[in-house]
Amino acid sequence: MAILFASSEIFPYAKSGGLADVAYALPQALREDTKVYTIMPLYNIIDREKYKIEYTGLTFEYWLCGVRHQFDVFARKESPDELFVFNPILCDRIGLYNDQYGDFGDNGLRFGLFSYGVLEVMIRMKLKVDAIHINDWQTSLVALLAKTRYNLNQKIVLTIHNLAYQGIFPKDVMYELEIDWEKCYKFNGLEYFDNVNFLKAGIYYSDSVTTVSKTYANEIQTPTFGNSLDETLRINSFKLQGIVNGISTEVFNPKTDEYIEKNFDINSYELKKENKKLLLEEIGLKDENRALFVFIGRFTSQKGIDLLLDAIQLFKTYDANFVFLGNGEDFYNNAFAELLNKYENIHISIGYSEAFSRKLYASADFLLMPSIFEPCGLNQMISMRYGTLPIVAKTGGLKDTVVDFTDYEPKKTNFGIGITFDEHNLFWFNHALTKAFSLYSNKPKFEQISKHNMEVDNSWKTSANEYKKLYKKDINE
Repeated sequence: MAILFASSEIFPYAKSGGLADVAYALPQALREDTKVYTIMPLYNIIDREKYKIEYTGLTFEYWLCGVRHQFDVFARKESPDELFVFNPILCDRIGLYNDQYGDFGDNGLRFGLFSYGVLEVMIRMKLKVDAIHINDWQTSLVALLAKTRYNLNQKIVLTIHNLAYQGIFPKDVMYELEIDWEKCYKFNGLEYFDNVNFLKAGIYYSDSVTTVSKTYANEIQTPTFGNSLDETLRINSFKLQGIVNGISTEVFNPKTDEYIEKNFDINSYELKKENKKLLLEEIGLKDENRALFVFIGRFTSQKGIDLLLDAIQLFKTYDANFVFLGNGEDFYNNAFAELLNKYENIHISIGYSEAFSRKLYASADFLLMPSIFEPCGLNQMISMRYGTLPIVAKTGGLKDTVVDFTDYEPKKTNFGIGITFDEHNLFWFNHALTKAFSLYSNKPKFEQISKHNMEVDNSWKTSANEYKKLYKKDINE
């Protein structure tokens, strides 16, 4: 069995969110006993020399609507199954999907071209592929093109990482990409309120659709979480399955992590406190005996940022330290910018640094994840790997991966243990923090849970096996 895994971003080459981490870790886990090719755009921001990405010698042209589009194919010298496509319209940008002025206006054309590129590379390189695994709206047209323009036999698996992003564009993109109007512009295809919707087409034309947690698979079939595609997903529920993401336990390993000051594991747990002390010194916060709460993520409403901003008026009065690391919508960036250096127990870093995020995971006592919705979430699993307890809203993958410490005892469950809250408001969020303070004051219990979480298996092993079963089922049908 051989799989072609297509994604618009893959760690460490290009990353804007959790998709890149999944697109790295899942193929790695599958490769233990499965042939996997990965393919992504070779954006200008990718350091070709650092990653030893070399030209394969394959260049081809593809004409669409009277326009010649050139594609150059690259691969890693040390890993020739990792493929990259360069096309100027797709790759010659300073960002993946947007810049400081917003989303690129030609994203529909860009990722339509990438979808063509994925299939053309497979055909021209004569890759013997049984299934094509596509991810989110950026590669959803692969399914439509494979089943209409190319009439391919390979099975298509689509994974929805976040239904909020669907690839909605004006109908003109159909001309630019030469998509068949009669076959494809219909309810069970691209048509979407006088526009086109790439993800909607991907759902209809794929053989199987997965999303990144079992709870989220149920949630997105409701009007509350369905983002106007709940009806589409209910119609296609027979091929919808929730498979919880994992994390790379090789990348996220406190024992070997090159970004943190003091490497540690469950047998050298005391060094976690050393990391906390050094971090506080670095950012100018006081008292290592205080509980340290951190937020790491995008500044968007989905992540519960409004709740966090409201809560800061409480945070400033607590005998605890708080660190925020993130970047996102201008409104929230500006709101956090106004709070810089305003409170002695709150540190804010606007932007993103992989190194600083690892230091936070390795130093913190609690991770804040008050998401309004969360398809899966990786941060809560990463934090547990580093012995940091997650405080999460009971939604999506957070509900599937974290149980409240009042409900379970360590050694009696393989779940991660943290603090959960049901209702998304300041009262219940603050109640969760009150529980955190209570737990933190009971040092033996807190450390027992922290060490328990470090040993919970959140690797890709189980999830990769579920994907293998899905591929085999589709191929054999």
